[in-house]
Amino acid sequence: MYLREIGRIPLLTAGQEIELARKIEMGGAEGAIAKRKLTQANLRLVVSIAKKYVGRGMLFLDLIQEGNLGLIRAAEKFDYERGYKFSTYATW
Repeated sequence: MYLREIGRIPLLTAGQEIELARKIEMGGAEGAIAKRKLTQANLRLVVSIAKKYVGRGMLFLDLIQEGNLGLIRAAEKFDYERGYKFSTYATW
């Protein structure tokens, strides 16, 4: 069910990522909404990375949960001015 739900969330263009990152940087309610949108649009990335670590001692859902926490942290720290896509930054 979770995988189907995140599959419905549209991916962002590079321009949309930058706009959301600017709003996050400004903070406030608009920044919180932007952080949620940026995070939600990249949940598939977490699942993709988590699949590579299945069978290494953690449950798949635990990997996704930890990855989602990392994704939230990446959204808070992302510096769009460096020229990287958010997915590249979040993967590091």
